[in-house]
Order: sequence, then structure tokens, then C-alpha cells
Amino acid sequence: MIQRNLRKVFIRIYRLDGFTLTELIVGMLIVAIASLVVFTGVIYIQSSSHKIRLKERAYEELKGYTELWKGKIAAGDISEGDLSYNKAVCLDFESTGIVSDCVNPATLYANINLIDTENSHAKRTGVKTRIEWKTANGADQEISFYVEQMLFN
Repeated sequence: MIQRNLRKVFIRIYRLDGFTLTELIVGMLIVAIASLVVFTGVIYIQSSSHKIRLKERAYEELKGYTELWKGKIAAGDISEGDLSYNKAVCLDFESTGIVSDCVNPATLYANINLIDTENSHAKRTGVKTRIEWKTANGADQEISFYVEQMLFN
């Protein structure tokens, strides 16, 4: 009989009681930590994907600039004076209504080297191109190419 009465009291107390303050605080703490981890991961992925997009855009700009100089050299369309060139480009725009502002400016450089071809009848010229830009946190980034182009004239 005592066992039956204890069972009834235990069941009644268990069913009528809610969560204690400690249990609520522990649950909220666990949810807060999980949210922090998720938000940190999302922010990291966003910044990484932005860096990758900038690097891809810089690569495409540099590839086009290198092809431009290869074509000029092949056609003999370079001056005899200064053989260093640069050009400012924008890797990322921010549109605010009608006006687009450059968020990530970059600079393309080209250095043309005349190669000594004493032992060969094929005249060629070396082209070193590079692009430099700054990341969102201020770090310098650079990609460079070196190609040799034959002269066809």
C-alpha cells in the first residue's frame, strides 16, 4: 500500500511540474552555442566565396590582358621606347541605383622583354603580365603570367 501511494504521488508530481529555471537556462545556452557555430560557418563561407570570385575575375582580366599583348607583339604593334605598361581595372562593382561604384580596384601590369635570338631565325618576345589587388581585409594579392610570343612580320 505504501508503494501504491508513493507511485501515485510520484506520478502526480512528475506530470504537474514543468521545467526548472536551470533546465531552461541550459537549453537556451545550448541553442545559443549552436546558433553561434552556424552563423560563424555561414560568414566564413560567404567570405571564402567572395575571395574565390575575386580571384576568378582577376584571372580572367589577366588572361585577356595577356592575350592582348600577345596579339600586339605578333602583329608588331609595340613601341620601341618604354616596354612597361599598366592599366587600372575593377574586379567588383557595387550598384547603388544608377551609379556603379568600384569596390575592388586592381592594376594590370605588362613588361615586354626583347629576347636575344642569335642562334635562331624565329624572333620572339617575352611578356610578363601580372595583376595586383587588395582583399577585403587589406592583404595584397597577385597573379602573374610569363609567355613568349613569336614575331610574325
